[in-house]
Amino acid sequence: MSDFFQKQMRSSEVIATVLSKEAEQYAPLPLESVKVGQPVPFDLFLKTKAKGDPKAKIVRCCAPGDIFQNDWRRKLEVLHIPWLYFSLEEVDRVFEYLQGHLDVFLKDETHSEVEKAQAVCDLTQVWVLRFFTNEKSRTGKQITLALSLVDDLLEAVKHEGGNSLLLLELRKQNLFVYTHSVNCCLLGLAFAKYLGWSREKARGFGLGALIHDIGYARLPKKLSAQEKEPAADEMTKIQRHPLEGFRMLQSFTHLPWEALQMVLRHHENGDGSGYPEGLKLDKIPTWARIMRIIDSYEELTAERPWRPPLSPKDALWTMRQQWEEHKIYDHYYLMAFIGFLAGLPAGKR
Repeated sequence: MSDFFQKQMRSSEVIATVLSKEAEQYAPLPLESVKVGQPVPFDLFLKTKAKGDPKAKIVRCCAPGDIFQNDWRRKLEVLHIPWLYFSLEEVDRVFEYLQGHLDVFLKDETHSEVEKAQAVCDLTQVWVLRFFTNEKSRTGKQITLALSLVDDLLEAVKHEGGNSLLLLELRKQNLFVYTHSVNCCLLGLAFAKYLGWSREKARGFGLGALIHDIGYARLPKKLSAQEKEPAADEMTKIQRHPLEGFRMLQSFTHLPWEALQMVLRHHENGDGSGYPEGLKLDKIPTWARIMRIIDSYEELTAERPWRPPLSPKDALWTMRQQWEEHKIYDHYYLMAFIGFLAGLPAGKR
């Protein structure tokens, strides 16, 4: 590792982000998640691209058992490198590594609530990544584990109070299906708090939001790592993901029925134009109606390779127009969501 920094980290090199086509092999790990002075039990990689060289390459910078040094971190911070990468083949080791450090980190009063929330988000994203990519990890035990992570996220939302939406800015990475899932969970928990829901109801909703896109795991991987807007034939395949997700999870006894309906019906529209069944609003379960709103908002405000993100104001204006013209959303919850983002008092709900 020290040889890498001494011989290869030159000013003539720039560090590039991982491209979508490489997302099938590597996933980002925030630099702050790597513990200084402790051995790392898996390979860590950097993406490098020499100036003038059209091709970037993934280079191993830390081998299993190497102790991550403080000066290595400082060099990466000076170069404004926010994350390293790990092989998806080692996602179990990465999750165990992060999980093993989380309890101590959360109890350390020297860390701010935002830093603690960020650590929980990092671990939750790796959980989603593992649940999506490793079929052996899709067990009832993992659903129970996810609920404990949702509990930690609920605590983060509670501590952040009126600034809970700040948590949505913690992770901006290229594996957007997984990032999208964690962001929707955070947004859903904050909105549930605004609506005055009970803790048990909120955690069930948070779990549903966390796994609502699990059906992508049954689709070709290129569909969840698009570098351009999906073509019509690709959209037809993408529209299978709610039904695929429902089939994958319908036998899970640990999953609330309402959360399962979120997986199946989060793309149904109030006017019957949605999928997979084209239901009208009165046939769409309440949690799925709310998920439709959260899913749309997070999608519109997230950056994609083929378009820039909309501002929160423009996203809400777009959604309001979609309701006025086509009645896509539940009007009551859409108005409540707008009030929530605007910081208006919730009133009695």
